[in-house]
Amino acid sequence: MAGKQTHTRRRWVIRLKGIPARLALQLTPADSGGQMARQIEILGEMFAFVDFGETRFFDLPCVYLMAHEDVGHIHLHYAGQTSRLNARYAGHHQLAAAKALGATHAMILVVPDLRDRRAFETMLRWHFRPPLNMEDVPTHMQAWRAAMHCGKAGVAELARAAHMSGARPMLPPAYATPKVARR
Repeated sequence: MAGKQTHTRRRWVIRLKGIPARLALQLTPADSGGQMARQIEILGEMFAFVDFGETRFFDLPCVYLMAHEDVGHIHLHYAGQTSRLNARYAGHHQLAAAKALGATHAMILVVPDLRDRRAFETMLRWHFRPPLNMEDVPTHMQAWRAAMHCGKAGVAELARAAHMSGARPMLPPAYATPKVARR
C-alpha cells in the first residue's frame, strides 16, 4: 500500500505498491479539477489535498481525512474510508461539524481494496484519534494488526509497545508531525 504518483502531460497515474502498472488508477486533469498537486506524507503514504468542493470529481475508492492547516500544522478532524469519495462527501454526517472546526480539505489516498482501506483507516484512527470519529478508538492490538497488514512496522511497534505498557507511548516526531510536500 504505497502511493506513488506521477504526472504525465495528459493524466495523473496513481500507482500502489504491489499493483501492476496496467491496473493503476488514472485521473485525467478534468477528473482532478487541477487538484492533487499538493501532497502530504502521513504514516509513510502520500495523501493528496482536495478542496471539499472538488470531492464531487473523485469517484474513487480511498481513505480520507477531513482537515485544515495553519502555520506549519495540519489539524485532522475525521478519518474514514469509502468506495466512492464523491458519493460519501455528498451527504457526509460529519462534514458540517468538520467545517465548524475549520476543516477546508479532504486529504485522500486512493486504495482500491476494501480490507486495505479498513486497515489504514484503523491505523489513522488509533494514531491520530480524530475528534469527530464517533467510534471507539481502536485498541492497541487492532492498530498492531492493521499496521502489520499495511506493512507499517513503525506503527506496529508503537502499538505493540503501547499494548505491553498499558499506555500510549510518546510518538516520535517522524510519526507525530506530518510533513507537507509540494510537487
